[in-house]
Amino acid sequence: MILRSTDAAIRALLADRASRLITAGGASLLVCLILLGTYLCIDLRDIAWHNAQRNTENLLSVIEEGVGNSIRSYHESLRGAARLAARSDIPALDADLRRLALFDSSAKASGLGPLEITDAAGHVQITNDPNQTVAPDLSDLPEFQALRSDPSAGLILTGPSRSRVTGREIIRLSRRIETPDGSFVGIVTGVIFLDHFQTLFRRLSFDDGLTFSLFHRDGTLMVRAPTGSAFPGRSIATSPGYRVYAEHQRGEFLGRPFLDGQERLYAFANLDELPLVVMVAMSAESIRAAWICKATIIAVLFVCLNVLTFGLTILLQREVGRHAAAEASSREANAALVLLARTDGLTGMPNRRSYDEVFSAEWSRAAQRGAPLALMIVDADHFKQFNDRFGHHCGDAVLRSVADCLRQALDGGGIGFRIGGEEFAAILPGLDAAAASSVAERVRRAVVNLRIAHAPEVGGVATVSVGVASAEPCSGAAPDALFVAADAALYAAKKAGRNRVRAASSDAPVPYARRA
Repeated sequence: MILRSTDAAIRALLADRASRLITAGGASLLVCLILLGTYLCIDLRDIAWHNAQRNTENLLSVIEEGVGNSIRSYHESLRGAARLAARSDIPALDADLRRLALFDSSAKASGLGPLEITDAAGHVQITNDPNQTVAPDLSDLPEFQALRSDPSAGLILTGPSRSRVTGREIIRLSRRIETPDGSFVGIVTGVIFLDHFQTLFRRLSFDDGLTFSLFHRDGTLMVRAPTGSAFPGRSIATSPGYRVYAEHQRGEFLGRPFLDGQERLYAFANLDELPLVVMVAMSAESIRAAWICKATIIAVLFVCLNVLTFGLTILLQREVGRHAAAEASSREANAALVLLARTDGLTGMPNRRSYDEVFSAEWSRAAQRGAPLALMIVDADHFKQFNDRFGHHCGDAVLRSVADCLRQALDGGGIGFRIGGEEFAAILPGLDAAAASSVAERVRRAVVNLRIAHAPEVGGVATVSVGVASAEPCSGAAPDALFVAADAALYAAKKAGRNRVRAASSDAPVPYARRA
């Protein structure tokens, strides 16, 4: 019974539409939460990289303008000094007047070293610093040799190197001085101190992982901040990034330099009219840190929501399952009650209510098919005397034995009922009176063969009397007439001495008569 209840509950749960909707809704919500969490994390990543690109580009523009303008201004001072130094009337001037004529005030800004003009042999003839007394020989400088041998060299920028006068780290800018006929008469050279750039960059707010670099176009690293002078002087000409610098005026890319091996986002620009490249780099790790922390919080939140949704779905599913199981159990209990209401509690056979329902259905079926329908009524002989002599407990045992005999006789077809007291009935579809009488005789003999003791005055053993009647519903006979005929045949059997079978005649059914 318990297994049948469980199976019924499972079937009810699987068939329950609400359960399927809850499962589909819970699964859909979980998928939507996962997709939403994934979208938010991806969006955070995209925003972080977009902000990093924008910040590096903005910072590059600021540095490009500041560094470029500073060096271009100094370059213009060199260009003006080289042009004036080639005039034949300048050497005739007094030293102070000559200094005023050759050098403008912009060349004396903070971080700029002295401008020096040499003769064709490389000896310094004049500087813009009136206090400088040392006149070094610059003929051994590579840029001096290059400018003397190449009239088209233009501006030559070298470094980083150490100043011969001050001992400080410098970048040197040099130009050729030549007469109108193209003859070489010397160079004009000036320096920019590296710590000037370091001071300039320290004024900027560098986030963790952000660096600035200044390169010569030949790949020589001149300045790097905020790491100071750890790398200046090294060449990056063999790195993949250098090819990008050389092929594009400006741009950005993601790469891993060989200087420190850290992956970075690079934004760079080649300075107009100057052989320099400025570059701003942001550590990819710092960019990821900007969004991974938030993404982790979002992921944890959505995992909790998914777990909560899953748990609530399971709980709701369980409640629906319990409800379905309760309904299935209730349906089974109701079915059992219905069956109990139509079953005789003593013999387990269908009762009078079931007989009325089945007889009506079989009568209609026989009418549709044009087949006969037989009815057999079985009654225990002298049953009141049996109860009085042996007790009702033994009488109940006799009724159960009669019911067993009736079931066995109907095993080949027919339906048995207990219709009241010691009276039983059997509906035999498709049988005529002769065939039904044969079945009734098997019932009678089976009861006699049980040899149930009875009072000597009634024969010594329990017996039954059987009345049989058959009709063809399609002929228009009334359904009640069949029961009246079978009951009359039973009466005739009892009147004839009991323990026998009687079939109703083919004439009209005999009216109902009360039996003793």
